[in-house]
Amino acid sequence: MFGKRTTIYNQKSLFARNIVRFILVDSRLTVFISTRAARMVLTVVNTTKTLFKGSYRQGFFGYNALAKGLLLLLLSALALAYGQAPSLTEMQRYLDEGYYAVAAQVEGPKIVQEYPDSAEAHYLYSYALYLTGNIAQAKQQLSEAFRLLGAQTRPSFDGLNGLLRAAEGDLVGAERLLQNAFLRSRSYEIAMDWGRVAWQQGNYNDALRAFSAAAETTEGQREPWPHLNQARLLSYQGRYQEAIAALNSALDVLEATDTGGGDSLPSPAYVEAYYRLGEVYEAIGDFSQAESSYEAARSIDPNYAPAINALDRLKRRLIP
Repeated sequence: MFGKRTTIYNQKSLFARNIVRFILVDSRLTVFISTRAARMVLTVVNTTKTLFKGSYRQGFFGYNALAKGLLLLLLSALALAYGQAPSLTEMQRYLDEGYYAVAAQVEGPKIVQEYPDSAEAHYLYSYALYLTGNIAQAKQQLSEAFRLLGAQTRPSFDGLNGLLRAAEGDLVGAERLLQNAFLRSRSYEIAMDWGRVAWQQGNYNDALRAFSAAAETTEGQREPWPHLNQARLLSYQGRYQEAIAALNSALDVLEATDTGGGDSLPSPAYVEAYYRLGEVYEAIGDFSQAESSYEAARSIDPNYAPAINALDRLKRRLIP
């Protein structure tokens, strides 16, 4: 019985090695499997589970045949997926979910080829290029988007134009574009970008206004980050009581929205909020509150080095 299990294990290992060997032949296949391909592969996998039942009876050659058949199906799924252009909604989803390289290098060229007269398609491709650092091509695609848009204006297009200007060092022009885009859209993301650009050029009051505006948007009311950014700026300016109020606002938002449950981990914003509170309390000499805040940060993430180092520093400071 033991020998039979060993034979089956070796055959399955060979099956797995055959798949890995095939995939490594051309590394381009490992770049990304789109949503369409993923659905197809899932079907293949489910089919394979059925084929695996009793397949050990076919022996070595049965596993090789199964491996080759599965690989052909995978290749077909990938070929079909790579040959199709994404919809505008799918392209937006790639950006929202952080697949920036895929959106810029794989899907972006296809979407503008499929929808050459769509300003939105060129805008989305431009945004993907910006997010991957290809500023020159991003400007070209955004210019085409503006051309197709004609006399109309869109705050999202102007917001991206502001980010591209900031990337080229024109922070003044970038902040002006982002502020105007926010006033026309009341977009949380644009307000956060406005705040970051204002912060970058040292306009702290403008940055505070931008983050405050972001916090008042519908999306911003569920996000702790505007308050955390405000707290960092206020603390940097020595406005410690205001910083404490901003950090408590961030914690209020987290407690109201970050329900957790199951095996999900708390938001990393919890760690930052408590750690920043510790820094502020330490700065004003309230070492007891500082220690409690650092401990709270460490209790959420026991490996959070800044909180560990702060506690060690605080204990050495308090030793008579």
